[in-house]
Amino acid sequence: MKTKKILTMLLSGALAISTLAGCGGGSSTTSTGGSSTDTSAESSASGDSSAASTSGDTQVLNISVQSFGNNYDVQDMGWRWMMAACYSGLYRNIADADGEHFVLDGAESVDISEDGTVYTFHLRQDAKWSDGEPVTAHDYEYGWKRLLNPTYAYDYAAFIFNVVGAEEYYNGEGSVDDVMAVALDDYTFQVTLEEADPTFESKLVATPLYPTREDIAEAAGDQWGKDWTLCVYNGPFCMTGLVEDNQMTWTKNENYWDAENVHLETVNWYLVAEDSTAATMFDNGELDVLETSGDYSIKYQGEAEAGNIQMITTDYPGTIALAFDFTNGGKSGLLSNVKIRKALSYSINREEMIEAVYGRYKPAYSWIAPAITLDGTSYRDQVPELMKEEYEQYAGNNEALQALFQEGLEELGMDTDLSQVTITYLSYGSTVDVTAFREYLQQTWQQNLGINVELNTVGDYSLFTAERDAGNFDVYSGGWSSDYNDPLDFLDTFYTGQYTSVSGGYSNPEYDALIDSLTGEGDNAKRLEIYRQAEQILIDDCALIPLYYQTKEFFLQNWVKDFNWSSFGASREFINTYIEGRGN
Repeated sequence: MKTKKILTMLLSGALAISTLAGCGGGSSTTSTGGSSTDTSAESSASGDSSAASTSGDTQVLNISVQSFGNNYDVQDMGWRWMMAACYSGLYRNIADADGEHFVLDGAESVDISEDGTVYTFHLRQDAKWSDGEPVTAHDYEYGWKRLLNPTYAYDYAAFIFNVVGAEEYYNGEGSVDDVMAVALDDYTFQVTLEEADPTFESKLVATPLYPTREDIAEAAGDQWGKDWTLCVYNGPFCMTGLVEDNQMTWTKNENYWDAENVHLETVNWYLVAEDSTAATMFDNGELDVLETSGDYSIKYQGEAEAGNIQMITTDYPGTIALAFDFTNGGKSGLLSNVKIRKALSYSINREEMIEAVYGRYKPAYSWIAPAITLDGTSYRDQVPELMKEEYEQYAGNNEALQALFQEGLEELGMDTDLSQVTITYLSYGSTVDVTAFREYLQQTWQQNLGINVELNTVGDYSLFTAERDAGNFDVYSGGWSSDYNDPLDFLDTFYTGQYTSVSGGYSNPEYDALIDSLTGEGDNAKRLEIYRQAEQILIDDCALIPLYYQTKEFFLQNWVKDFNWSSFGASREFINTYIEGRGN
């Protein structure tokens, strides 16, 4: 069973900068980075290919991020945006002018049996690891079986439970030798499924299904996934440097099978926590790509309209929502009533909230995000937002909203005046957006519903989970970002007992039966109807409060070419990116 957090803890690296042996066949050298250095615009280094470059057409890309990861184990999915750029799986999710699509990467071709249960992948014989060793089917077999190894308890093992023998091995009821993900020879990897699964291929771009070198991982022991210097890579880039809490460097992997079509020589990542600092660096040409929000987003949208910079906006397969406590009805005991839940939901003006707090994103009136497709078409284009019609009957009508809330109280056997009701909202963090959102929510519910809203605000995610597990809330902010491109990944979150951190303990036997009926169903028209019915149940039950669909917004210097964002692959997609006209 996998677990995910939309709001993540700040992670940082723990090593001084060094150069990793094996990337591009270079020799091993090491230099000490010392203590963390300032990342403000005035502090950028110069004089070598790993420092920020602002002149000429050197193929160096400079980009910022607000946190680094510290998990380098592909099976653990811990740092996906990095792992998917430095590693190569059977398929790669590519974003380009034609949109997003899968292409063969580590595999050269694939044969699928008529019944859809046997996949035979023929690997590229020119694929190598960054130390020059060939990438073989044995590396895929080891990676997949490591994912299932119960000793490691990987969250994403369930991705391949449909493989013959997989779930039994993971649960300690079978042997690893019974898992039918096997190397038939050095360059043929065969997978046998229990039942045909239309979602199977879409999962193959996820990093847990990437190959892993047995000799390297076993030699690293407990340090595997923790010490980045022990890694070897088979993707377009290698991680070659890290300064704790400051800078990370990637270098082109000359051993990648398609290296001749990878243009960037270096990608410099700068850890920049504040939007103001990142904006200054971008204005000075020290950052080539900027992701920001709020007033800065508005500023740079104007710059893009004037042609001074470029702007990319794209849908992201994530929905931010509010969750309830279905186990006990919340701290107030009131959230077991659907009318009270709906009153809380319908009192929120999503368009106003988005404009006031974020200045971006799309209002959500259903659970499944528009970025999710079925048969190549957005699911949301095929199934209209299911909450919209009833929401519009109450939106902006405080009298009707309060009457709905009061009806819910009466159904609970209470005649309490709304002014005596208190709802507790649990959240953590102190960023501008997070603070503005919880204050907006508090004000909205108090003004529109006439109730009291208590804010239970804690400092970090560990404290948040402690408060959540202790039941010190009625409502909390969460949501879901999908791991693969199918509506089922969203719908699975509300299957009984599956993802309680998202569902709040929601359970509905009718809903579970619909999800169960999808097993082995290969007709996408039938799947679409089942998806619609299941999502309708969630909306009718008000199992959550969908707030907004996530989008990604990037601002680029005009010299950055062919930069794209991919929803299910390496996120920031550098495989086609190049620099042309820097400083002109």
